[in-house]
Amino acid sequence: MSHHPRFSRIAVLASAAMLIFAGVAPAQPVAVFDDAPTIEQLRSIMIPESVQGSSRSIVLQMPDTATQAPAVQRASTDAAPASRTRARNRPVQTVKADATMPAPQPIAFHVNFAFNSAVLPDSAHEMIDLIAQLMKETTSIKVRVEGHTDASGAAAYNVFLSEKRALSVGQYLVQQGIDPSRLEVVGRGMAEPLTANRYDPANRRVQFARID
Repeated sequence: MSHHPRFSRIAVLASAAMLIFAGVAPAQPVAVFDDAPTIEQLRSIMIPESVQGSSRSIVLQMPDTATQAPAVQRASTDAAPASRTRARNRPVQTVKADATMPAPQPIAFHVNFAFNSAVLPDSAHEMIDLIAQLMKETTSIKVRVEGHTDASGAAAYNVFLSEKRALSVGQYLVQQGIDPSRLEVVGRGMAEPLTANRYDPANRRVQFARID
């Protein structure tokens, strides 16, 4: 196994009595791995705030005294100019996010399920074990498991198959000790291709998105 897995960034459970089926989410940038990444790579993508140097700051700002008060405030303070002046000079607390903190991104693994099968292949265990490790390290996060297909076959069947595949991944994570309440499972079918060619095998994947 290579120590530098290839990946690219692309814009864009018992019938789950214990796991929750999620709704549709808007498309967003995805980090796609062909091989198992390192835990450090995974952490930097899904939990970027854990990376040294990422931070958030709170700053105190004075309002612009040249800016007029809102209409509602003017109506209630026109009879008391001194009161309006005091309100303008009061510090306003605002929260700013440093540019050094990127947003968490979903990641995708190419899992080689057998044709028309939802049985999780042994070859996928190494990659999915990393998700389990990350969730054990950071117990506050929840993860959505998504199954995706290419456009081959009927749309309704692709949703059904992708859901079963996502469910098998979710069940595996539970077997590794992840609390089912921290997982959501959904089948996207062929609705969210990563490439312009909807029939491209690269669109067949299992995707993990942080949802906390």
